[in-house]
Amino acid sequence: MSKVIDSLEKVLLPCAVKLGKQPHVNAIKNGFIKLMPLTLAGAMFVLINNVFLSFGAGSFFYSLGIRLDPATIETLNGLKGIGGNVYNGTLGIMSLMAPFFIGGALAEERKVDSLAAGLLAVAAFMTVTPYNVGDAYAVGANWLGGANIISGIIIGLIAAEMFAFVIRRNWVITLPDSVPESVSRSFSALIPGFIILSVFGVISWALALFGSNFHQIIMDSISTPLASMDAVVGWVYVIFTSLLWFFGVHGSLALAALENGIMMPWALENVAIYTQYGSVDAALAAGKTFHVWAKPMLDSYIFLGGTGATLGLIIAILIGSRRADHRQVAKLALPSGIFQINEPVLFGLPIIMNPVMFIPFMLIQPILAAITLTAYYLGIIPPITNIAPWTMPTGLGAFFNTNGSVAALLLALFNLGVATLFYLPFVLISNKANSVIAQEESEEEIANALKF
Repeated sequence: MSKVIDSLEKVLLPCAVKLGKQPHVNAIKNGFIKLMPLTLAGAMFVLINNVFLSFGAGSFFYSLGIRLDPATIETLNGLKGIGGNVYNGTLGIMSLMAPFFIGGALAEERKVDSLAAGLLAVAAFMTVTPYNVGDAYAVGANWLGGANIISGIIIGLIAAEMFAFVIRRNWVITLPDSVPESVSRSFSALIPGFIILSVFGVISWALALFGSNFHQIIMDSISTPLASMDAVVGWVYVIFTSLLWFFGVHGSLALAALENGIMMPWALENVAIYTQYGSVDAALAAGKTFHVWAKPMLDSYIFLGGTGATLGLIIAILIGSRRADHRQVAKLALPSGIFQINEPVLFGLPIIMNPVMFIPFMLIQPILAAITLTAYYLGIIPPITNIAPWTMPTGLGAFFNTNGSVAALLLALFNLGVATLFYLPFVLISNKANSVIAQEESEEEIANALKF
């Protein structure tokens, strides 16, 4: 193990230290850290809604054989409105909040007014956002949530760089010292704001002439090319969900065309075949085939704790990390990670734009997919013949998705062990990388990075 860690350190540590000082990478990292209160609150209410208040057909407790009367279920469903409202105010506005915090963090790196830069970044985001939902003058929720967060990142960085560019050239209105600071700051941001919003206004206007908008172009440039690769849809989904998440894009939402248009129908077809013939063996004897890449297969064996099998990372941190911040994040993320919700660790550690975690986060899903496919073709595990809720804990999801296969449950737990061992060396490297960076940072830089 020590030789592996030493070899990885030689390659990763210089890169991690260098990227750890890069202003844009730091801005994205610190921006997402400051977003952590939103992600934690939102993830907890998603967990409550999808697990603890769900007792209808297909839910976690329903799969365990727990049955409630319809009136009670209706009452619990009504309570989900509370969590739904919290979601709308937290994870549902991630793309809107990202420009503010990322733009402000980059402004801190550039030593300019972070509050003004963040506010202008949000204004720029809304400037390029279409205000139409059908015939109504309104902003679609699809532009504000996690699926569109790449736009928020790009706009936050661009707006902050433009703001710093203008400020450093002193293209500002300067008021006498007798004017209160709050008023003076407002006027100093007037000219930069006019320039920034004029540029984004022109972009929005020009794209509208062609029947498009900034957000749609960003989303289409990611989703559309991948959706056409149906021949290798499973591997594309496995590889690109983690790659997109690493750069701040909600991988599953960006690849919704693959999931909802291809992989979920395959799961439904498997269920229909199983229901018709009563068993896998009877269906195979009748010449029927089952789809391997049905969506619940990924939830059962690959997305263990969420994209990147991050439940394994959480366990690895609790086992081997000496960093107090990482251990605290792992403790907070563990309850939601058990139920396949991993935004707290993605944004809180963060994994996004974290050079040390790039390799394990990218490679673990293909590795687990290869293990799962090997087990499937060797006849160790049966095909997916049921659709359990995606929030089902690791092991139980595989058990119910295969209509009670103990081998499936054991394979899921085996994969979790593989993920934990795979992440462990990188957790140890992260300890050392943090120590090197901390030694080279001044106290002022540390204070600026941590303050809100």
